[in-house]
Amino acid sequence: MDEYLKKVLLQIRCKKVHPYIEEELKSHIDDQIDENIKAGMSQEQAEIEAIRDMGDPIEVGVAMDGVHRPQIAWRLLLLIAVVSVVSVIVHQIICSQMANYEKIDMQINEMSRNYFGTVLLGLFMMFFIYFIDYTVIGKYARTIAILFIGINLIAIFNGTMMNGMINSFEIGNLKGSIFAVMMLYIPVFGAVIYKYHGNGYVGVIKSIVWMTVPVFLALRLPNIILAGILLVSMLVQLTLAIVNDWYFVSKRKTVIALWMSAFCIPFTCLMGMYLLHFLADYQEARIKAIFQKSGNAYYMESILDPFLESYKFVGSSGKDLISELPNFNSDFIFTYLVSSYGLLAGILICCILAAIILIIFGASIRQKNQLGMVMGCGCGMIFLINFVMNIAENLGWFPITQTFLPFFSAGGSNMILSYTLIGIILSIYRYKNVYPKHKKDLHSKVDITIGSC
Repeated sequence: MDEYLKKVLLQIRCKKVHPYIEEELKSHIDDQIDENIKAGMSQEQAEIEAIRDMGDPIEVGVAMDGVHRPQIAWRLLLLIAVVSVVSVIVHQIICSQMANYEKIDMQINEMSRNYFGTVLLGLFMMFFIYFIDYTVIGKYARTIAILFIGINLIAIFNGTMMNGMINSFEIGNLKGSIFAVMMLYIPVFGAVIYKYHGNGYVGVIKSIVWMTVPVFLALRLPNIILAGILLVSMLVQLTLAIVNDWYFVSKRKTVIALWMSAFCIPFTCLMGMYLLHFLADYQEARIKAIFQKSGNAYYMESILDPFLESYKFVGSSGKDLISELPNFNSDFIFTYLVSSYGLLAGILICCILAAIILIIFGASIRQKNQLGMVMGCGCGMIFLINFVMNIAENLGWFPITQTFLPFFSAGGSNMILSYTLIGIILSIYRYKNVYPKHKKDLHSKVDITIGSC
């Protein structure tokens, strides 16, 4: 039997899949041996016949090599290439237009001037993550999660404050957006909760603790939008884990209790604090703005109104957007695109980004390995929520918050975040035919070989 298995495995180029194929073939052979013995054969004869029934080892190995080999998500890569080129061209045009203005925010100018370099750095991160097996995150999930929580704590105690909240952290010469960094906690959370596979309600409770801590820290910044994105995304991941029998609990009751607790209790507390005036004045103003569309917290929407009314289906609206709209190349890049090139340009951008998001979710849901499925859906939620909210804000449907338009908004942290998430998705897709539903060694030992397939 050992000689037969060795010949089969020699035909399969991806070393990572060898243990799973060997285990599967050995199980089939052992089952057939048992059947042959029951039919009256001796142990030796039963094994010879069982191996013969399996077929020629070379042919079996070649067939399995065609199935169990790394895959490349070509459609996703093509869309990322298109988006990258288009976004670079857009920001180059912005730079040439800003050169005609004597008074322009130097930070805005610098972000667009450095955009091409940021895209290159993002692409480097994407391919770096792609060539690292995503299950490495599964092994070190809790350590990585603690690292992110530590960065959040550093931001709370020593971060840079802007508009009433902390929006960046600084560690030595390293400075970055706490919003972008904590977004990466979401796929890591998927790997953390996989550690509790099979732990019953205790596993669910531990998962909730890992979910609650970063949400609470985000509220301490205070950044309600960050807390909300983290909460919703991780709830979706935990729900997927429960529905897919990770914990062997009552699925329906647990999911209903989870979502009810996550939203009803915080909403009740928030409304109580609002009605009893326990919130800061600017926080109350923002809540009022959501329902009344008025007041100082809604001033950006009043600035956007003239642009919304002047849009054409094709062509420029003729409005001087650069001098009138702050952060037009980051927060309001969609408004810039539609105002400069027409609604058709905005529709095309939305279609491309929607296609990327659909491919991400499609690749994740169809992923055989459960860790990859939940991590991938977490990445998809980050793109989906930020995309929807940013478009809604640019159209004046929602108060301005801290979101970004993936791959188009200027800003190094958000760009690197976007490409890093794509790198995780590409890695997950790469091994979709390699790893089984549950990879046992994620609970103990993981092969950290880079690009071994």
